[in-house]
Amino acid sequence: MSLLQMHYTSAPPGPDGSGFRFTAVSPGVPHAVLREAEQLVGYEPPRDAPARPTDEELAAFPEMFGFTRLSDGSGLLSRTVYTGADYSGRWGNFHAHALLVPAGEPLPGDLPPIALWGAAEWTDRSPEGGAPPPLERLTPGLPGGLGATLTAFAAEAGPRLAALLADLRRLAEDPQAPQVVLAEQDSRDVAHWLIVACAALPRDVARNLTFTTYTRRPQHARQQVVGVRPEDARAVTGQPHRYAVHDRSDPHAAPPATDDAWALTAAAVWAAGAGALFTAARDLPGAGPFAAGPLAALALAGGVPVPAGAVAEAARWAAAHPRALDEAALEAFLRAVCEEGRPGALAPDALADLLAAFRDTVPLAVTAPVTARLVAAAVHDRAATPPPLPPGALPEPYRTRLAGELGEPVRAGIATPTTPLRRVGGLLATARALGVEHEDLLPGLAERLCRRVLDRAGADSVRDVPDVLAGSEPLRVRFLDLLEVRAADDPTAVARALRAVPLPLDGPGGGDRVHLRLCAAAVEPEPGTRNRTVVLRELRRAAGLDGGPPTPMVLRTALALVWPDRTQTAAEAAALLDDGAALHQAAGTWNDLVAAAVEAPASDTDAPLLAKRLLAEGVEALGRSVVADLKLLSLVHALQHPDGDPSVPHGGLVHRVQGLSHNARPAVQKRASHALALLLLRPRRPAEELKAFAESNDPNLIDAYDKAARSPVLTDFLAAPHRVADCYVVWTSHERVGPLWELTRTGLLEEVLRPVVRRLPDDQIRAAAELVARQAPARRAAFEEWCRPAGGMKQLFRRLGGGRRPDKAQEPRWGDVRPPREGGR
Repeated sequence: MSLLQMHYTSAPPGPDGSGFRFTAVSPGVPHAVLREAEQLVGYEPPRDAPARPTDEELAAFPEMFGFTRLSDGSGLLSRTVYTGADYSGRWGNFHAHALLVPAGEPLPGDLPPIALWGAAEWTDRSPEGGAPPPLERLTPGLPGGLGATLTAFAAEAGPRLAALLADLRRLAEDPQAPQVVLAEQDSRDVAHWLIVACAALPRDVARNLTFTTYTRRPQHARQQVVGVRPEDARAVTGQPHRYAVHDRSDPHAAPPATDDAWALTAAAVWAAGAGALFTAARDLPGAGPFAAGPLAALALAGGVPVPAGAVAEAARWAAAHPRALDEAALEAFLRAVCEEGRPGALAPDALADLLAAFRDTVPLAVTAPVTARLVAAAVHDRAATPPPLPPGALPEPYRTRLAGELGEPVRAGIATPTTPLRRVGGLLATARALGVEHEDLLPGLAERLCRRVLDRAGADSVRDVPDVLAGSEPLRVRFLDLLEVRAADDPTAVARALRAVPLPLDGPGGGDRVHLRLCAAAVEPEPGTRNRTVVLRELRRAAGLDGGPPTPMVLRTALALVWPDRTQTAAEAAALLDDGAALHQAAGTWNDLVAAAVEAPASDTDAPLLAKRLLAEGVEALGRSVVADLKLLSLVHALQHPDGDPSVPHGGLVHRVQGLSHNARPAVQKRASHALALLLLRPRRPAEELKAFAESNDPNLIDAYDKAARSPVLTDFLAAPHRVADCYVVWTSHERVGPLWELTRTGLLEEVLRPVVRRLPDDQIRAAAELVARQAPARRAAFEEWCRPAGGMKQLFRRLGGGRRPDKAQEPRWGDVRPPREGGR
């Protein structure tokens, strides 16, 4: 591109006049531009400038270098220098060399204006020969060694540079922001400020920043950044709404404060002499205007310390662009953000988020610094859980360093009983990944886990046990071996625990843990009348034990799971007895079968047969205390089946019941007495037993007989003539053999049999009389007499009423008639 030139100075008298004017202008510069530029390039020497400066003094005059945006949008890049005193006036003479930058066009090389401060094309005198041609190029020519000077300048400026950058950012984002005033004794320092700042600023901002390195009257300056000498800064001091003054002349004055992370980071980068990072940061993804993250990330990767607030921004940017940095730079960056003691070092939560952002994106070895820092932080924090460590997550030298640092804390955490289970699992994983010896801690940990699982009160605290076990095969084996022992001792507790916590039971040794398999297959016992021997078969099948007879210990475990209360019914016990008495005796479940018989309720009709089977196994296998009970129950079976049981004795039943009852428990005594009573109430009964029964005067036997005779089971069928006849014959027999029988038989005659007889029609009474005559011929007349009411009223009513029964009000009282003696009328 071509830049039109303009030279302005004080000219001697000539055809075009004298005084300050444009002495050489490239063709094509509009007059409006010349008029506006004339107001911008004028030079006013410093207040203390010598009137007649020497060459040395002349070199110390401020240089006014600037870039101004003109009214038509074009830019005016100019350099004005003082040339000494002459006839031109009280201010002496100066020369301005200006270039017109077309609106919307960049400078050659797309450079910011301040980069042309030392360009070789600047001159301090007008060219000879009239109008100068447009410049085709400008050659940046900063003085040699300026890089080191700028670095030293930025390092010395420190916080002041950050404050300046923050003010420039405000100007870029808000045109109404205060002008920036740089007060320096030497205008070259103003240029240094601008070079440093524009290197950090976004390209567009630096290209369009307007400035001047010197003016006597800052209040009239149009540029965004105005350089002045310290004495001239007083004109704008104290007006913060209009001017942001940066004055280094007072070494005791505190620099302006700022919390702008980008500005602070840029200042830190300059202070470290890493100005090349600005260019590199601009090319990174997500590097928007004034973005602190990319610059801070590059700085941290390069070992440049950055302010605390910039570390978090760098981490956020890196997480959002995980592939923006190469692996070496990324690893260096991650080491920096994990460095303890560094201002703004990331907390573990932020590091975990950062690590998650790189998962499956970069190699694990690259993120090893973050992983190592997280592991160390979690191990030292007793409330934290170390993160999982996939293979390769901690290569050397991280692994060795962490093993030495964390070995003891890891072991202590595993061994401490109060360590939360989730943390224990993480510590075990850490110990394995780092190679920390911990096998000696596994037995105690397995015992602790086993107690935790079996502790019903701690059900909420065992949900992490499967995860802990899954992370350590040696621990899992030890734990399951312990649980197998517990399953043999207390299978119901283990089964309850396995229903609450899904533990991994397969793997090495799983086939040998028979008790544990049974507990795992057991279901919650359900209340009801279902025969639980079916449940037992299903349990053994589910546990893979249906291929043959179980061992005694396995049988005991299975029975405890199906009958946790150890109370089988007699039918269930009889089914279990099929496994053999010897097996139950070895398993310790034999007494449960005996208890099922002797403790069975009266309604359990299978108990007598079970007692008979138990006795058949041998009296020596039974405890002495229950032999009488079982014998008496076996006798009950015989009494209940007198016709179908060949073992029923032919005599002495009453005496046998009495004899066995002396050593039997009351419930069994009562059951035997009831069975004997029912036998004696049957039409077909041993006659000699009834006599022995009546003569026994045994209150238990006779009371059982009385209750059985009065039960609905008998009275409902008593109206049949043969039952009436049988009961009459029995209850009028064996008079006066004993007071208890006498009282009982008379009560049954009057209170049970007589009400039935009085409701019978004549034909059934006659039939009953015939039956009495067959059993005891001598008692027929007594029976007929016993059937008549007192005074012959029954016959009278039958005659008058055609056989109808008298009204209830006319019925005689049952106590009016006493039974006749045997054989009498």
